Amino acid sequence: MHPWSGSKGCVLSGIRLSIWLVVLSLFSGGSVFAQPAGAGAASNPESPVLTTVAQIHALSLRQAATSVPIRLHAILTYYEPSDGLVFAQDATGGIFVEPQLNAPPLRAGDLVTIIGSTVGDGFSANVRPTAIQLDKSGSFPHAVPATWHDLMRSTYDSDYVRLTGKVRDATVQLTTAQRDPAATETGWDKDDWINGHRRYILMDLQTDGGIVRVHMEHAAKIDPLALLDSQVTIEGVTGGIFDGKYQQIGAELWMSSAEHMRVLGAAPGNPTALPLTRISRIMTGYYGSDNSQRVHVRGSVTLYQPGLQMTLETPDGEALLVNSYEQSPIQLGQVVDVVGFPDPHGYSEVLTEASVFPTPSRQTIQPIAAAWNDAHLGRYPYELISLEGKLAAEVHEPHQDTLVLQSGSHVFSAILPRTVWNREVDAVALPDYHIGSTVRVTGICFVHAGGPWNTERWFDLELRSPQDIVELAPPSWWTVRHLLYLSAALLGLMMTALLWAMMLQRKVRRQTEQIRLAMAQEAARERQTAYLETERARVLEAINSMQKLEDVLEMILRLVRSQLGDGTCWCELASGIRVGEPVPSEAATTRVRRDIHSGAGERLGSLVVTAGNECTPHQTEVLEMGGRLAALAIDNRRLYETLIHHSQYDQLTNAANRFLLESRLDEVLAHAQHSGAHFALIYIDLDAFKQVNDLYGHRAGDLYLQQVAERFSEKLRGMDTLARIGGDEFIALIPVVRGRAEVGEIVQRLSKCFDQPFTIEGRRVRGSASIGIAIYPEDGTSKEELKRVADAEMYANKPSVVP
Repeated sequence: MHPWSGSKGCVLSGIRLSIWLVVLSLFSGGSVFAQPAGAGAASNPESPVLTTVAQIHALSLRQAATSVPIRLHAILTYYEPSDGLVFAQDATGGIFVEPQLNAPPLRAGDLVTIIGSTVGDGFSANVRPTAIQLDKSGSFPHAVPATWHDLMRSTYDSDYVRLTGKVRDATVQLTTAQRDPAATETGWDKDDWINGHRRYILMDLQTDGGIVRVHMEHAAKIDPLALLDSQVTIEGVTGGIFDGKYQQIGAELWMSSAEHMRVLGAAPGNPTALPLTRISRIMTGYYGSDNSQRVHVRGSVTLYQPGLQMTLETPDGEALLVNSYEQSPIQLGQVVDVVGFPDPHGYSEVLTEASVFPTPSRQTIQPIAAAWNDAHLGRYPYELISLEGKLAAEVHEPHQDTLVLQSGSHVFSAILPRTVWNREVDAVALPDYHIGSTVRVTGICFVHAGGPWNTERWFDLELRSPQDIVELAPPSWWTVRHLLYLSAALLGLMMTALLWAMMLQRKVRRQTEQIRLAMAQEAARERQTAYLETERARVLEAINSMQKLEDVLEMILRLVRSQLGDGTCWCELASGIRVGEPVPSEAATTRVRRDIHSGAGERLGSLVVTAGNECTPHQTEVLEMGGRLAALAIDNRRLYETLIHHSQYDQLTNAANRFLLESRLDEVLAHAQHSGAHFALIYIDLDAFKQVNDLYGHRAGDLYLQQVAERFSEKLRGMDTLARIGGDEFIALIPVVRGRAEVGEIVQRLSKCFDQPFTIEGRRVRGSASIGIAIYPEDGTSKEELKRVADAEMYANKPSVVP
């Protein structure tokens, strides 16, 4: 199968194919459909004509690239040339056919004669036609029963097969290309089009073994919601989802129409009628069953982050990512054996839940000198590569150092992580480099992809040490400061020439007037620019001073409104909050919406502008500036709130930490001393917590602490404060009590938290706690006295022998 039909997308194939066919048509002097068999520009006249798909598949990629002439009699099993996808099949198998420019009006199921030559630039040998002739309208070939493992082994690559499974997901999609109103579409109903774009259904089919992505055309009458959880049998052409190295990481099926789907068992009900689940409790509906086989690989270590991950690479260029908790001392270049399970959620080859077994052998992998475009297209996933570029920026943070490099007109990041598995930060750090210098960085290429076709979005290089950076050349003399000096000199010369020209042009009043008006307009623009910069500085100062987010957003809106003339604007946040007063939709002739995105790409809301006329370029620029300022304000507010939360709450149990407890205790003590009120401290120490860690491990101990804290919180009142002050020690601050009996009732509720055993990773664990109390002012009038009394009573209540 041709790789463009998988993860690389139909748009790229259409562009490359269109360019090739236009050039071919120009050099041949006529239509591409008029060429005889074997008359392609790249065909080999000495090669025998191949007449079956099996003969084509018998060729190697190098042999297929020599343009061997072909003449096939086959059935079109999938025919969507506008999407860059055509498949045909004869009695010996199926094959991918590159679509033609100005493709003939054919349909899937037609019996045709394909004349052309072979091509070998993808996953397997394919066909590049010069003519496709209709023999007769026929029917589809017999669908071969297939399984998910057959598709992953490419047993039936490009063949017409039948699959059975349960529909896990189904959505309506629209093609990117817009319909040409003047073109005549063949085989499409009016319901297949939405706003000029063709409609199709994309769904995930759960089969015995894995998920198969299904692309179904001619499905205008199909409701995707009704397909969810139904058992279906579908027939279509098989394909694969690939990474940039044409390594298959998924399976897909292309269906010509909904007529090739048969529902074996309808869905049990409407999914939207299911009872609502709290977002924080969605994992209660999860059920996982994994029958994946453990695999064994061997390779040289090219990246090792103990307790987190490592990458392996072989001398022939195969590489993979290994997720493992391994922490033994392993050196780069050491050959290791790894056993683990394949992970289908990565961009390329990934092993998870892996165990690592070092060997005494060493084999150093040399980095590949790569180009930005090849790395961006995913040609080197998890491989050791080197790239050159100019240093554009560097960022030093506690958890990592990041270099931003410019390669040609593109940028990429080189990252040296300094956070180890237990959240500590090691001492390895990058020195400061000269901005603008030319450097060579060596590291592991991590490709970030997304979407149904595993489309590449960007890549990073993950460095191993500071030695992976080599400074090749110092910065150019043409720095920003020097350019400013030169610009100032040129500006002085320009002003001198302008004055001289004005002296020479005194007698030309019309030209002098035009120059005067131009200068006045320029001055007005400069004043407007200065005003914008001044207001922008005020907004940035407000952001840094941490004023209320609504007030800062209102300042941004006032700045935008001042540039809109008779228009208005408002801000709609993703949380549902609206800042500013929107106008009714019927009162505005023009409405422009600019989405607000965070630095991580998350959509935070929208900035909406209405005006009586079309927005000018200046107003559009102001809107963009307003959107960026709003994103900065929201990001800063969220970062501030996150830092406040991390400084006041325990990261494991989400209970208050010691500092927040001390602050609230000071407030309650001051109030009690002033008003004569009573409050209580309840000191709680978990019994036998060390045994939980010793028997089941520290992870189980962490889960045990989380569940204990959750039960304690449920038993306390909203005004009470639960704080974790040590490994297994908690303090509950009861700010208002009427007597020791009321505190005793609270202690009883806390004790009952251990009546039911805890379920931790499938184990039932019973626990208990020793509790001591102190009441102000009976047991003490200071924080230290109250803590000491509660602690002493807790130890007095602690059993001598812990079960």
